[in-house]
Amino acid sequence: MGSLGALRKNRENRYARGREMMYNESIMTQAAITESSAPIILHGNNLDQNRGCQALRHTTLMMLDKHLPNTPRLHANLFCNDDPQFHQILPDPKSAGVRYEIKDRKHPLLYLWGAKLVGSAMLGLFPPMNIHKDIPKCRCLLAMGGDNLSFDYGMLATLLFFSPFAKAVKLGVPSVIWGASIGPFRQKPAWEKRFADILKQVDLITAREPLTQAYLAELGIEHNVRMVSDPAFLLPAEQPELPAPLDKALNDGALGLNLAPLMIRYSGQSKEAWSHAAVEMLANVARRIDMPIVLIPHVMQLPNFDPINDDFAFMKGLWESLELPIRERVFLYDAREHTSMQIKGVISRLRAFAGNRTHATIAALSTHVPTFSIGYSVKSRGINQDIFGHENWVAHFSQLKGQRLAERIENLLREGDGIRKHLQGVIPAYAEKAWLNGVYLSEMLARGGG
Repeated sequence: MGSLGALRKNRENRYARGREMMYNESIMTQAAITESSAPIILHGNNLDQNRGCQALRHTTLMMLDKHLPNTPRLHANLFCNDDPQFHQILPDPKSAGVRYEIKDRKHPLLYLWGAKLVGSAMLGLFPPMNIHKDIPKCRCLLAMGGDNLSFDYGMLATLLFFSPFAKAVKLGVPSVIWGASIGPFRQKPAWEKRFADILKQVDLITAREPLTQAYLAELGIEHNVRMVSDPAFLLPAEQPELPAPLDKALNDGALGLNLAPLMIRYSGQSKEAWSHAAVEMLANVARRIDMPIVLIPHVMQLPNFDPINDDFAFMKGLWESLELPIRERVFLYDAREHTSMQIKGVISRLRAFAGNRTHATIAALSTHVPTFSIGYSVKSRGINQDIFGHENWVAHFSQLKGQRLAERIENLLREGDGIRKHLQGVIPAYAEKAWLNGVYLSEMLARGGG
């Protein structure tokens, strides 16, 4: 796998260059909002280290280039997106700058920022944010985070993602929730009522799966909801250069697996407990399925942001915990230097795939790879319902411990030819529905004069 020390040093140098580029870009573009047409604020997308977020950003820009080619984009994140890939590999030539709320998780101001958020939640308020000052000057506020408007990332994160929309609605600024899964918020009825009030006043909600549409209808929100598919179904696939053993494994017909550390958040387990369960799941899959297995990371966080949520580090630990005879058939794909498009290219070569990360499963489904979704929220169930009309190929991760994941993958492989044929039949039209995000956005702005 090469020298980890040298790779780490190389990455540190690249991120230092990325931060310098961001600083210079910020200086050069401070006047962009006043000197050009009002921008669309792209809010809520996470760091490019999460390749699902990168896929959403790239495909969103594709649609904006098609439908609103003369409108600049202001990129607004909670944390500083200093990954140099944001600037060097997938840049946005129409960027009107970058805004973020806090530098990183080790910044001293994080504690004051966190205290402000906790105080807002305790007082029942939406927290004040840096991006609020840009909202009156924008053409439209667009949320592109996919599942941010849920409790999946905790109550404080939910307030941060709703807060700009509360501001936009109050000011009468056009607002759009884009290619989203939303809620449910039933466990906090008072907040659910407040969130629903905002969602009713948002100009446009494009829902990427039917469970979100049904939940919004339950809240009396239908007039501004349109059905689409996730923008990432449009992501192009690129084939990267790979180490010879991994390339051969893919040519021989490999099973791809993504087991992510984020399950700690949803299971209530310690990191050690989830790691032990994941090793057991992986070992059982390798014992029962006689084919090469490729571990595929899709979120690779930097140490200064969220090292606990790093797929590569987590699965490297799983790989190292396997018994040697099993380990010889399991390959760890080092995707840390690859884009979301390149990872999709690798996934497209698999015989079958099973994974936690939603956008890793979207990369597989959109390239007709038989896919089993190891779910943890409404989004994976809803997407499976939309594509297959049932939930046979998705299950909550808590139902897959021990031998159960291996059994479900065996069923997937037995029916693989039929699944691939089904995907080849439905995915082209299903992916085409993603373009409707841009159609509905441009229509809404035309009606509202935005």
